[in-house]
Amino acid sequence: MARAWARSLPEEEQGSQIQNFIYFLIKSYWTRLPEHTLLPRSLPRLPGNINPRQPEETVLAVAEAIGAAAACLEVIEASYQIGNVYTALLPETLRANQGIFYTPPELTARLIDSCSLAGVNWATAHIVDPACGGGAFLAPVCLKIAATLENNDPEDILHHIHTHVTGLEIDPFGGWLSQVFAEVSLAPLIRRSGKTLGNLVTTCNSLTLSIPGEAEKYDLVIGNPPYGKLKLSDDIRSRFRESLYGHPNYYGLFTHLSLELTKTNGVIGLLTPTSFLSGEYFKQLRHYIRETAVPVEMDFVSFRKGVFEDVLQETMLAVYRKRTSGKDKIKVNQLISVPGEGLLVQPAGSFPLPDTSSGPWILPRTPEQAVPVRAMKNMKYRLKDWGYKVSTGPLVWNRHKAQLCKQAGTQHYPVIWAESISADGQFNWRYEKKNHLPYFKFSDKDQWLLTTKSCILLQRTTAKEQDKRLIAAALPGALLKQHGGVIVENHINMLLPVNGQPAIPAEVLAVFINSRAANEAFRSITGSVAVSAYELESFPLPHPKYLKELIALINQNRPAPELEQACQQIYHLIR
Repeated sequence: MARAWARSLPEEEQGSQIQNFIYFLIKSYWTRLPEHTLLPRSLPRLPGNINPRQPEETVLAVAEAIGAAAACLEVIEASYQIGNVYTALLPETLRANQGIFYTPPELTARLIDSCSLAGVNWATAHIVDPACGGGAFLAPVCLKIAATLENNDPEDILHHIHTHVTGLEIDPFGGWLSQVFAEVSLAPLIRRSGKTLGNLVTTCNSLTLSIPGEAEKYDLVIGNPPYGKLKLSDDIRSRFRESLYGHPNYYGLFTHLSLELTKTNGVIGLLTPTSFLSGEYFKQLRHYIRETAVPVEMDFVSFRKGVFEDVLQETMLAVYRKRTSGKDKIKVNQLISVPGEGLLVQPAGSFPLPDTSSGPWILPRTPEQAVPVRAMKNMKYRLKDWGYKVSTGPLVWNRHKAQLCKQAGTQHYPVIWAESISADGQFNWRYEKKNHLPYFKFSDKDQWLLTTKSCILLQRTTAKEQDKRLIAAALPGALLKQHGGVIVENHINMLLPVNGQPAIPAEVLAVFINSRAANEAFRSITGSVAVSAYELESFPLPHPKYLKELIALINQNRPAPELEQACQQIYHLIR
């Protein structure tokens, strides 16, 4: 109901009216808290530019109903659910532009526990969340400190928290929400002491802050930074130049910022997407992390849907220590959500980072992937060594709509769409999806679009949940011979032979790439739904001599299970 109401508002009024709705929701929540949690004062003051106006009766009733329901929840769960209501109502463009999403409580608790194990002293640490909107980490951190100092005087605990915990937030309203939930979390101390908490949140753009001196830095930087692509001013680009390459992402900048804000030997704990582990655009960030910190522990979240409301995003928890030398092995775990029991932590082992400081970090997402990851440590070959290069299909179809057609004709070449590559590694020329037409009207200026040589075609977009991430098939020579060439669309990667005869025949490469063994290995290198050329070219491969058995079986036309077994053996033999 709330979302339908928000979508009905004029675009220019959505932001202010949604904040107004959430204010009355919070007011309802605040006044309906259980007796032991009721605070002796009114709500924290709203930011100066927000003046609440009572909404119409039906809208107010919905806000009050949600607030009353939230008051029945434990404070951290309530903050998460109310935060989700806020983000669900925001216009999609605003939410995407600012990367606003809230953190599930179970992940917050796990990251705080991991930071404790990394050495955070909650009785003395100065702590900052550089993007604290909604209080996902601020309130739990306050509770952690209060529990550590439970034998102290309540007034002293509140004073300690006020002087040791800082939240930074660009959205004044999100910062206000953080303050609300910090106060609710500490309500028993506030009631017993008769004192207020004091403001913990500063409204600012964290990315424009000056770098503090060592004495002003923090013992712990923790949070769930915003994510999404953005355009940078010249000043910010210059500020973060050491970690930037290609398209910048919010969470990459906040990772860099977090390292800058942390004292030597301090701890950084972040919830981020996994794409920085292997993406080309993050290679400078990986280099910067390794120059300034030591990764301690990484948890891969095995579930995606529901981690962030309305978002399918592969995520992880990462803990670092701010130092330039030390142990360079990362403890890796898989996090599984068990209904009714919370998170199950499954250790996968400890793994070294690659020799090159900016190369992909190949880490298992599951305990089962530990075997191929350890095998790949000693695999020095790459696709170029097997005699192949990766090229993305050149046709961006919506730039050439007028040249797509239904009928064959003179200078009409077949268009190869991703659906032509079936999950079982077979090629069947198809064009079934919306806007997919079979032919392309060719002219002399389109020569760069034409593929005339045999190659391996590989789907460029596959999801973590799919049975396989690498779905490949050989482009039939007969199709090329019949038409003289084809036009390959942009959602396909082409594995093209270079310099004559490749070390591994194309039909063998196709079988190997499609195998479950290779797929399981590749899952430990890819960090997004895109199967990028950079990741494919970085994929560790065995010496060609280890494929002799597979080649022999293919030549004997042996059944698929035997081919799979040969591929599996490769990852179990190479240590």
